[in-house]
Amino acid sequence: MKWSEVQNLYPNEWVVIEAIQAHSEEGLRFVDDMAIVQQFDDSFEAMKQCNELQRSRPSNEFYFFHTSRPRVEIRERRWLGIRGRG
Repeated sequence: MKWSEVQNLYPNEWVVIEAIQAHSEEGLRFVDDMAIVQQFDDSFEAMKQCNELQRSRPSNEFYFFHTSRPRVEIRERRWLGIRGRG
């Protein structure tokens, strides 16, 4: 499903999506094709559900967005790893 379709189905709502197809470009992650997991009225509940899904299925990409956003893009953070005491 494309973002424009999600916006038409769930206007002015919070949605949790699973990325089916995505790509990275210049530090941004773009979701090209997605599946709707759940719709929410509240951003906190959407974030909570998204975090639970990510913990239970870490190999999948889950995000939550408000459908008023013009596009689905995520700023990527570089993983620095865990530093231990030497």
